[in-house]
Amino acid sequence: MASSEMAINAERIDLTSKSTGRSYRLFVSVPAGEAPAGGWPVLYLIDGNLHFGIAVDTARIQAPWPDVRNPIVVGIGYPTDSVAKALDFRMPDLTTPPSEGYLSGGWIANMPTPGSGYGDMDRYLDFLITEVKPLIVERFSAAAADATLMGHSLGGLTTLHALFRHPGAFQNHVAISPSIWWDSRAVLNHEAPFVERLQRGEVKARILISAGEEEDPAFQRFAEGEGPMPLATYNAMALDCRIAQDVRGLVGRLTPLQRPGFEVQGYIHPGDDHNTVPPAAIARGVRFAFRRGF
Repeated sequence: MASSEMAINAERIDLTSKSTGRSYRLFVSVPAGEAPAGGWPVLYLIDGNLHFGIAVDTARIQAPWPDVRNPIVVGIGYPTDSVAKALDFRMPDLTTPPSEGYLSGGWIANMPTPGSGYGDMDRYLDFLITEVKPLIVERFSAAAADATLMGHSLGGLTTLHALFRHPGAFQNHVAISPSIWWDSRAVLNHEAPFVERLQRGEVKARILISAGEEEDPAFQRFAEGEGPMPLATYNAMALDCRIAQDVRGLVGRLTPLQRPGFEVQGYIHPGDDHNTVPPAAIARGVRFAFRRGF
C-alpha cells in the first residue's frame, strides 16, 4: 500500500453523520513508518477542503526536526471539489443558533443567506467527538487522548466553543482568527462557566489563539467599487468583527488563569489579514500542539 503521508495521496473517507444528518468527507494523512508507542498524535482540522494541504505540508516539514512530533492529520470537510460549495456547507456546522433578530440588523443583514442555514455547531462537535474521533482511532494507529482541534475563522470560533463547552474532548486547541463576533459575541457567554470549571480543577487543556495584525478596523483597505460587497457594508463589518482586538482581549483574560494542566498562548501575526494568516498560523499551531516535551 502506498504511503498516504503526503496530502496529494491522502485517504478519503465519505460518511453521513448520525449527529447532523449531513454528508462529510474526511481527508486523512498518516505519517510514514511505524507508529510510536501509544499511537500517533492527531490533528483534527476544521475546513478540510480549504486547509488540509497546508496543514499536512506544514506537519511533514517540521517532523524531521527532533523537537516536533509527526501527527496524523484529519481534515473534516465535505464531498465536493468546489470551494464555494464547501463554504456554504460549513455554515450550519460552524455557527450556533443566531439570536432572534440578529440576522436582520446591521451589516449582516446585507450579506447573502447561505443555502445550508445556520446553527448546528453543537451537533457538529458531537459528530467530531463521538463519530470522527473513534473512527480514526479504530482505523489508524491513532492515540485516543492526544488530539488537537484546529480551525480558522468560523472554525476558530468552533474551536473556542469546543474548549469552553467540551474541554476534555481535545487536549490542544488552535483557534486561528476566531469569529468571536458571531451572534453579538455569544461564545463569550460560556467564558465565565469555563473559568469556574478551571478554578475547580476540572479543566486540563492547552490553547493557542492567533490572528492577523490587519484583522482590525485600522487596517481597512477596501476601495469603493472593488470587492464583493458595498463599501458601507464592508466598513460596518470591519468595525464590528475586530478579530485581532477580540483575540487580544480573550488571551489577556485567560493568560493569568494559567496553571499546571492549563496553558494559554496568543500571537498576532504581523502584516497578515484574515485571508493571508492561515499558512503561518497553521505552522505555528502545529509546533504548539506537537512540540516535544509539552
